[in-house]
Amino acid sequence: MVEVLRGHGFDVLWDADLSSSHPMSIQAWMENAVRERTVVVIVTESYLKALLSNDFTERLGVRYELGLIRQKLYHHVGAERCPVVVVVPPGIEMNSLPALLQQLVAHRFDPRTREGEEELVRSLKALEEDRGVHSSPAVQELDEVYRTRATLSDLQAEPLISDKAYVLARELVERGSGDFELVRGFDSVSAVLKARGDVRLVRRLSEVCLQTLAIGPPVRGDEELKAKILVAGQAWHLLREHRFSEATLMAQDGTQIAEKWRDLKTAARGKRAEARVFLHLAAEAVGHDRKYYLGKCEHLLMVAKDLFRSIGGSTSEELGVCASLHAELQLLRHESSQCADELAAAVRRAHVAETVLTPGTEPYHWLAVLQARLCLADKKYTEGKELVTAVIATADFPEVVAKSRQVRADLLFATREKAAALRDLLAAEESYRRLGCEHAADTCWWTIARSDASKVTDVRLTNADLDRLEDLAPNPGDRRRAILEHELRSPRRLVRRSSPDWVCLIDRVQHD
Repeated sequence: MVEVLRGHGFDVLWDADLSSSHPMSIQAWMENAVRERTVVVIVTESYLKALLSNDFTERLGVRYELGLIRQKLYHHVGAERCPVVVVVPPGIEMNSLPALLQQLVAHRFDPRTREGEEELVRSLKALEEDRGVHSSPAVQELDEVYRTRATLSDLQAEPLISDKAYVLARELVERGSGDFELVRGFDSVSAVLKARGDVRLVRRLSEVCLQTLAIGPPVRGDEELKAKILVAGQAWHLLREHRFSEATLMAQDGTQIAEKWRDLKTAARGKRAEARVFLHLAAEAVGHDRKYYLGKCEHLLMVAKDLFRSIGGSTSEELGVCASLHAELQLLRHESSQCADELAAAVRRAHVAETVLTPGTEPYHWLAVLQARLCLADKKYTEGKELVTAVIATADFPEVVAKSRQVRADLLFATREKAAALRDLLAAEESYRRLGCEHAADTCWWTIARSDASKVTDVRLTNADLDRLEDLAPNPGDRRRAILEHELRSPRRLVRRSSPDWVCLIDRVQHD
């Protein structure tokens, strides 16, 4: 039948397509296909058995399909132009069909002689011409809800990292203000956007969903949804925007709501998100401040691990992510103390994480980047380069690739390969800016300026200038803007060079 219909120019979708499309959700794939297309129900003997029996295990999806078809028929008005066509092959009696199918127009078709082909094709072509023109009042009234659900189903039927999934996610965010269906689909949409590392769209999605919850009537489950959005949306983008205090508050608020409603998984993720913020704070702190932040991070990780273990057991991938974070924590302790035991402990925890995480996933790639940093600390430069080079070549996650280039640049600097290191940093900076990770991009920019300022500015900078800027502004973004401000305001001089007033320039960019 598929061959016959495709021979007449029909765009046919059927189960065998699953092996090549690999949708994120088979249920969503089925729902989308039944809703959007004309459905041809071929009542073979095995199909009929599955419809009429509760223990025919070879065709378990048939009853689910029938439910989808029943829903499609519910929205159809009248007996004509019905978008569900029944095809009965020889040997099947019409009166043996289930009641739902008996009320529909049925076509006889013999696959050996192709008898009935012309009439069936004529009916299908008429339906294709009319599809979408006539819709019931109920569908018209719920058009926006239907459209959002359809787009969500399309998105869920696509692989997570596909271009089509990203386009659909962006479309949902851009038109989703006030749409509770988008709030319900937050997990799916945010997963696609975070896989792409798109900070701006994750921020927009989170804001739209929280606003929708705030202005809409209270519904069951809205508090649990809010907790997820605060933890997986707000805290995620605020961390990448270097807004650590706000990220901490969002993670804490989401965790408290999740604990109140006994959503243990979101509570555990909230604890881990808060731990991640403290880890970033520790990376930028020194002395007692670093020690304090690392202590807070470790405590939160322990709590998160206990929760994840109680939910998913000792082999949970969530525990693998925690182990990876704990390894990064111990790497920071090693950098502070130069204690070989801390580095060895970090390597052991990274190995534990590797045994739990699934190869090819985003957490697994992040772990490979961490292992390269451990190689840098242990002066195993070649091994570290191989790790991040493999990530750059294979990972489909732009933020991970940008970080890999940044780490590879550190390894290249360590082996005195300055030109290659600068190329990696320039590529990483460009990627970070495209994703909306401005602080990470500014960090790359400043590292380039310290090594060869001519790569990023026309202003001639001395080591004294760079040291002065570091003393005045801890934020590399402020230093960069001060240099660009000086470049903009200072005419080029061929002989004499005026000494820039860095204090004034820093003050200006910090308060403009």
